Amino acid sequence: MILVVGATGQLGTAVVRRLVAAGQPVRAFVRNGSRHEHLRAIGAELAFGDLREPDSVDAACRGARAVVATANAVVPEGRSSFEAVEGRGYAALISACERHAVEQLVFISVPVTPHDDSVPLFRYRRLTEQRLRQSRVSYTIFHSSLFMDDWYAFIGSRIPLRGAESATLDRRYWFLKAFMKGVDGLIDKHGIALIAGSKRVRHAFIALDDVAEFMARSVGRTEMYRTVTQIGGPEVLTWEEVVACFSRVLDKPVRAIYLPSGLFRAQRALLAPLSEAASDIMGLNWLVGFDTPYDATALASKLGIRLTGTEQFLRQKVALPAV
Repeated sequence: MILVVGATGQLGTAVVRRLVAAGQPVRAFVRNGSRHEHLRAIGAELAFGDLREPDSVDAACRGARAVVATANAVVPEGRSSFEAVEGRGYAALISACERHAVEQLVFISVPVTPHDDSVPLFRYRRLTEQRLRQSRVSYTIFHSSLFMDDWYAFIGSRIPLRGAESATLDRRYWFLKAFMKGVDGLIDKHGIALIAGSKRVRHAFIALDDVAEFMARSVGRTEMYRTVTQIGGPEVLTWEEVVACFSRVLDKPVRAIYLPSGLFRAQRALLAPLSEAASDIMGLNWLVGFDTPYDATALASKLGIRLTGTEQFLRQKVALPAV
């Protein structure tokens, strides 16, 4: 049995689908009241609970040989906090894995930057990695470059959200809704991309479905035990090159407006006393100013994954119905 934590999220759902399609028995850890019918419909067993409830975490881990963890507190639903989910929640998950002799925990993390301690998600992801290294569980940790599905929407396009199940950026969190409303349609309607940081920053942008493939295909592979691996897409691009891809796909001029990283750093600090989650979103925009030129082509070939390039990703999304 493979337990997927964060199964109702966009990445978690994609992982569940791949594991089920591969013939693996899957248990999806879901909250009461969440949208989980699609997981049962594809054949996943449901385990109800919450990372903030240690007893439910323990029960979900019983009988699991592997855990795939995609849950995060970036976009909170209801009363939540990074300490409750990313801190105590993941600590409880690791402890439960140890108690029930879970063989492997596959964990999606974030890039390493010089300012990890300043942004809640990055700070807690580093803490979870440390706890995994000190545990008896065979961990598989991925440091991922930027998800195309999220960051190409953040700069002003609804196109990356087409066809997405449980799209993270469509959640009802008030600050995210306000942020997305501010950038909504800038590229699609007005040919303007609003980008945080320098046009010279380089990222190996990766499709969320490819991240799901890396995670699902790592389950049970002993060569992936106790490893920390950087993953990204098949090409390393600057934001200027991403904007050029949008222009070709949409067959119209797209102009980039670059906002200084320091602006988002300042907003992160101003929002910190008011809303941890809002401050974190601004912090994420600040930290994308650091390069993530990860080369995962060798690992992708080894795992049988065909990585998706930016222009391919955008053309596939354009062909889907608008949301």
